[in-house]
Amino acid sequence: MDKNSRMKNVLIVDDERYFLMSLVEGLGTYAADFNTLTAENGKKAVDVLNRTGIDLVVTDLKMPEMDGFELLAFMTKNYPAIPVIVMTAYCTPEIKTRLELIGSFKVLEKPLDFKDLVDCIFAELANISKGYIRGITLPAFLQLVEMERKTCTLTIRSRGRKGFLYFSDGELMDADNGREQQEKAALDIVCWDEAEIEISSVCREKNRNIPTSLSHLLMEGFRLKDEEKRSGGNGGSQYPEAALTATTGAEDFSSILAESGPDTGADTDIKSKQNQLPVDLSIIEGMTKEEAMASAKEILNEFSKLQGVDAVCLVGRDGFLLDSISRTGIDTEMIGAIASSGFGASESMGRQLGKGVMSISMIEFDKGPVMFSPVGDDAFLVIVAEKDSNLGMIRLKLKKHSAELATAAAI
Repeated sequence: MDKNSRMKNVLIVDDERYFLMSLVEGLGTYAADFNTLTAENGKKAVDVLNRTGIDLVVTDLKMPEMDGFELLAFMTKNYPAIPVIVMTAYCTPEIKTRLELIGSFKVLEKPLDFKDLVDCIFAELANISKGYIRGITLPAFLQLVEMERKTCTLTIRSRGRKGFLYFSDGELMDADNGREQQEKAALDIVCWDEAEIEISSVCREKNRNIPTSLSHLLMEGFRLKDEEKRSGGNGGSQYPEAALTATTGAEDFSSILAESGPDTGADTDIKSKQNQLPVDLSIIEGMTKEEAMASAKEILNEFSKLQGVDAVCLVGRDGFLLDSISRTGIDTEMIGAIASSGFGASESMGRQLGKGVMSISMIEFDKGPVMFSPVGDDAFLVIVAEKDSNLGMIRLKLKKHSAELATAAAI
């Protein structure tokens, strides 16, 4: 029987017996839609995977005998195409959004909202029926390790390559890809695709030789991978020394390719986007990416000169910073990941309330507002302001320049 036509099998993995029983009882309502199987830890889940055709795995991370990390690592090698929903009590909105944006797996926060679980299960099963399957990507796995403050040594294999990443309490201590160590090796390894992961619950490196944060390494690694791809590299060679030692500001690049996502690089045919963006892209045919981003920089500079504006950031829909200007020393590198959750929540609320397309969303805090505004289908603008900011002028500037910013972000 075809996999898309047979009854789907959903495997729930959790060591809390009564919690597991309550889920089984609740999901019994949907017995006509999918079968529910259970396992009390990763080891038993492996047995189920090996003897039964499983379409979706819903797993906790902290379990005895074989935890969720070991289960996910096993799946990267043996069942890389099976989608996963992760249950955890330690997820932040920023990491949850980041994981889901890179197209790896859904994350549900404990205590669990049963309706959210049901919605996620049906969404993933629908994706399978449409032929869209989200496997486990290495970047998402690494961010789970960081989120759960896991101590471990990861052995990563990809296309004949082998590397090691060493974590202590969720911090990346060191890396080794067989040619380099420390940050150079980490920048290489984090971008390996089709990765197979092995995990040992011991960190073999006691000294922290990589001071850079994991999120920064991921952003920089994808930037370097993108550069190499555009220059005709094979994606597996050693990165140029100059690129590795350069200052790694996220503001210096306009797009980052996620391993699991579609190719959204500068090679995309501009004409193919004309039906997606509410702007006339005929004005930018022949315009280089550098020219477009220079134009965007000038517009951001106009915003930064307005009364009370502390920072203005052009952020891609993938949560990464495209460009920014800050007047007060705000760390703009993390604004993209942080703001994407707020922007996404605002858009979602508007859709659910039937309010149509969002134009501007504003959140007021004691020390001033934060504003979000979509610019085309590829990006949105974030403005961090003070209490005495001229909100009327900010709105006028948004209406005036949104099409130009959308154009720049689309290239």
